[in-house]
Amino acid sequence: MKVRLLIHDLDEKDERQLKYAVPESVILFSAKPRVKPCVGCFGCWIKTPGRCVIKDRCWDSPAMMAAGRELILVSRNVYGGFSPEVKAVLDRSIGYMMPFFRYVGSEMHHTARYDNPLTLTAHFYGEGISEGERGIARRLVKANAVNLGAEGCQVCFHDSLPHLKEALL
Repeated sequence: MKVRLLIHDLDEKDERQLKYAVPESVILFSAKPRVKPCVGCFGCWIKTPGRCVIKDRCWDSPAMMAAGRELILVSRNVYGGFSPEVKAVLDRSIGYMMPFFRYVGSEMHHTARYDNPLTLTAHFYGEGISEGERGIARRLVKANAVNLGAEGCQVCFHDSLPHLKEALL
């Protein structure tokens, strides 16, 4: 059975509530405390293919993504983008892709390391997310989906954590 990987920036209390409510097929990965940032060494492509050379709790994130059928990102909205914590996990997952290139339309993107096309769902939460921020977030998630070779993507917005939790459960 393919799992769903949910990367989030929720605090411990909210994560506990989520943990007991989601099915076992959902793997929760907390982006808090923030993982070490990607150093751009490309070791995940050359030295340890598919795995980050930084040995912390995020070193195996590309393999976690490869084991899943869906990548779910839960992030507070930061000017239409991901929180720094979620962004750091995504940056550290570059080993999910290969250092080789392919064309998608007229754009060049990395090729997939794994024969496992994901679907990507992003949930942004926060009060007063403007239409401009929503547009930026939609474009960002669509670009991430193309970069990851995802089969599809969806973006959802939530005004509060209770609304987010309700949508996830």
